[in-house]
Amino acid sequence: MIRYRFHSFLQFQLPFLAWCIFIFTVSSIPQARIPNFVNYTDKMVHAGVFFTLCWLAHVAFRFQPAAFLRTHALLLAWIFVVLFGVSDEYHQMFTPGRTSEVLDLAADAAGGLFYVLFYRRFRFYDRYILTR
Repeated sequence: MIRYRFHSFLQFQLPFLAWCIFIFTVSSIPQARIPNFVNYTDKMVHAGVFFTLCWLAHVAFRFQPAAFLRTHALLLAWIFVVLFGVSDEYHQMFTPGRTSEVLDLAADAAGGLFYVLFYRRFRFYDRYILTR
């Protein structure tokens, strides 16, 4: 049983936690070191990073022993993404050379919402894979 839980943690929760740490680490880098190629490219990057975060959070919540987390995994994943985006923007207020922007938070929330819509549209593939 303990071995199964550890394997489950490595497979489902660890990638989620590692991605959260990655986001926090990158948002701690001063802005001058991060290239900005085109206007609003950073918003697309925010949306992509938080799309991935929502996906990993959804998987992590779906494979929890608590029934509430499993049954509401998609909603909880999106709520987590929004709250993590708020905390990320707050954290950037104190990072030298970085600023907190409402548009970044909107891009974070939109990235999570894109995942929710994507999952709801293509979830029959998920059911097919899980029942094989």
